[in-house]
Amino acid sequence: MAKNVLFLGVKGELLEAVVELLSEVYSCSDLGVDVNAALSRLEEQVPDLYVIHESVLGEEVTTDLISSVHSVYRTPVLLISDNNSVSDSEDIYHMNSGFKDPVSVKYMIDTILSFGQKEKAIKEELNMYKVQVEELSETNAHLITATFRERSLKKELEASKALIEEQSKKILDSINYSLRIQQSIIPADSVFSEALGDHFVYYRPKDVVSGDFPWMLCKDRYVYFAAVDCTGHGVPGAMMSMIGNLLLNAIVLNGSYSKSPAEILLELHHSVVSTLKQDAEGNKAADGMDAALCRIDFETGELLFSGAHLPLFLLRNGELEVFKGDKFPVGGMQYRNRNSYSDHVIQLQKGDRVFVFSDGIIDQVGGPEKMKWMSASLREFISVNANLSMEELKEEVHRVFEEYKGDNKQVDDVLLIGLQYP
Repeated sequence: MAKNVLFLGVKGELLEAVVELLSEVYSCSDLGVDVNAALSRLEEQVPDLYVIHESVLGEEVTTDLISSVHSVYRTPVLLISDNNSVSDSEDIYHMNSGFKDPVSVKYMIDTILSFGQKEKAIKEELNMYKVQVEELSETNAHLITATFRERSLKKELEASKALIEEQSKKILDSINYSLRIQQSIIPADSVFSEALGDHFVYYRPKDVVSGDFPWMLCKDRYVYFAAVDCTGHGVPGAMMSMIGNLLLNAIVLNGSYSKSPAEILLELHHSVVSTLKQDAEGNKAADGMDAALCRIDFETGELLFSGAHLPLFLLRNGELEVFKGDKFPVGGMQYRNRNSYSDHVIQLQKGDRVFVFSDGIIDQVGGPEKMKWMSASLREFISVNANLSMEELKEEVHRVFEEYKGDNKQVDDVLLIGLQYP
């Protein structure tokens, strides 16, 4: 499809010669000096380029016209004027009215139209790196005014690409280092095995680092373990996970007795509020975490569960029972002075299976209908695969999750912890 070039205020032999040179490739229209016709033409079809002669139309009329053409419709403008200054806009191209050679005008038009798409693709890439946007836009604006624009732009883009790659490497190195720190505070699988026995931890961050984290700690004869889902994911979520992990350790280890999960969650809530100064006047931050927290006594088989939004699934003799968490998150002031958590007492029997998880697995979009997997699907999955060992169940979780997700993006961090009582 031929590109549309509209001329406004360009007169005489220059116009005729330029149109003759362009007509084989472009669709050219001369609107004379009729500004209203130019604006009406925009409503019918937005051209690829406006060529405007400022000295014919006058500076004030030209300024108003460019405002409509460029600001509203984002149409590039080649402004022929006596003023050699460069516009603040990267899509306003200047050419001195002293250039009377039609070939020079055609070259300028060819350059603008042929490099418009390349420039757009480059900008989309550079927008991913905010630190480079302003620098590259300024560079492009200056390069546009040069008659050897193509060669100069290529050099600048190569330099910018190298700089972006360097910045990207630094960012990735920092994130990978953050991952090593986060992994260091999560108990190793061997530690989980020694404390929980027959179990699995299915842990799949959405990004490199995660806002979800599995937590486990032993005190006296009790084993505490939890699935914790912090606000956000990626780096912000990982920062919250570090706070949550350290606070949980401190709360459980401090004190002369072994606290119940409900007591721990309440103390964790107050600690998050205090740490993030959420009780300060004017602070409306609601950052916090959801959690499914358990305390198990393997000698007596007693399990205490308390949840902040998150539930616990118990599979016994093929029947699955759901223990719901309380409808209050940990942290935030949206439920000021109303956050309270309750303990569920479960007397475990041989062969019982216990599952706690973050909502990332049930919120995953996929399948032929592009729907969330939902809690009911997870309950059915656990019941149907009751004959599998815990290790086999972990592998099956991964297979089913990947199959359901398909080509869709992972929507959130995923964490599922399961154990079987001996």
